[in-house]
Amino acid sequence: MGSSANGSPTKEFFVEMLTRDIELNDAILDLLDNCLDGVVRSCADKDKLQTSDFYSSYSAEITISPTEFTITDNCGGIPRDTAENYAFRMGRVPTTQTDNPTIGIYGIGMKRAIFKIGKAATVFTQNSGVKYAVKIPADWASTGDWNFPIEENPQDNPLTDNGTKVCITALNPGIAELWGTEGNISAFVESLKKAIQESYSLIIQKGFTIKINGKTVAANPVELLVQKNSEKQGIRPYIFTGQYDDVSVKIAIGFYAPMASDDDIDEMNESKRSSYEAGVTVVCNDRVVLYNDKSGLTGWGTSGVPNYHTQFIGIKGIVIFESSNPKALPMTTTKRGIDHSSALYIAVKDKICEGLKMFTNYTNQWKGRNTQERSFSTIAQKVQYSDLFTESAKAEYGVAPRKDMRGVGQTFRPTLPKPVDEKPFKIIRYSKSIEDIKVLIGFFYGDKDETVSPSIIGEKCFDKVLEEIKK
Repeated sequence: MGSSANGSPTKEFFVEMLTRDIELNDAILDLLDNCLDGVVRSCADKDKLQTSDFYSSYSAEITISPTEFTITDNCGGIPRDTAENYAFRMGRVPTTQTDNPTIGIYGIGMKRAIFKIGKAATVFTQNSGVKYAVKIPADWASTGDWNFPIEENPQDNPLTDNGTKVCITALNPGIAELWGTEGNISAFVESLKKAIQESYSLIIQKGFTIKINGKTVAANPVELLVQKNSEKQGIRPYIFTGQYDDVSVKIAIGFYAPMASDDDIDEMNESKRSSYEAGVTVVCNDRVVLYNDKSGLTGWGTSGVPNYHTQFIGIKGIVIFESSNPKALPMTTTKRGIDHSSALYIAVKDKICEGLKMFTNYTNQWKGRNTQERSFSTIAQKVQYSDLFTESAKAEYGVAPRKDMRGVGQTFRPTLPKPVDEKPFKIIRYSKSIEDIKVLIGFFYGDKDETVSPSIIGEKCFDKVLEEIKK
């Protein structure tokens, strides 16, 4: 037999490549994903898609200090067989696919997060009353053995419920510096809280509790304006539901707030304030992978949809993918992005664009007629997106998707109000000094300190001059 060349990887190289391209926040979110996948396994007898409080009574608590990171959950723990054969391997074994709608795909999340944060860790777990711990020593990466020692029924196991606690120590130099002071930790916790709100609000709304250093993270609910009456014409969202092989898809696009007035747009442009709440959110198995996106990834600036502009600040959408096969979901390995080359996502993006066009067209039709338009949008009420997909949505909100003759699934295309005045309109916009505007406020209202928007003063000036000309 001839000699062979050694092709096995070194652990230092493997760990470096594994952790290089993931941000710290995303690594921590991977650990939260493990908690949630534990809930899905523990509740395998429940229909996740039909249970509004699926995660109720389950929780995860993150603690960050200058010397240690811990995350503790009560989400069922890691079965002993899973720990021995799958959970601590550097990648998912091909035979490990289940029929549960989990988030994890590649089997690297927990290990990647541990090595991103520190060099040593202990994973305490309790599953079906059986306690054990998996130890990762600080010198593991410099040894030849790829296995991790398991300690049976450790005396220092802090768990009282079925669940898992990951304790990471020997923090990497950059992490130790980042968390080196209470002020630094507070700033990091705020950024992590925002990332969790963006990624897990749907899960929090379904009952899951997340705490960071003792403080509970609140959800950012996704709500859309719906006109609750029997009239055919009104402010209602575009709705689509469909099944693509083993992936179910739901889309809701509409207004979350009335369309912006000229004054709103001026205020945003002058203050450089971002339209944070506008845009399209994409969700895979309850995990947000794109949050309020306003780029071509979600159709803006493509297929006849205009580029995002502050005049579209009231438009919001949510796209939900669900599957018991996580590999079928169109998300990237970090779970913080979309695989835009996915055939599934390309097909669904056409539906997203159809919905966006309805509301960008509406905004353009009503441009300059905000007073008239708000007679419709102000009587619409905010409704949780999930309520729009219920059996009662037709009776309650007039939302009734029908079989789409142009493709798969069912679609509801709302009949949005149209301007009744057929006169062509143009917007007049200009800037004048605040001092001159105050002079005009004094002229029209008798007090230059009266609170009046500049657009109203401009309109009064126009109307007065036009009236004089027509005399």
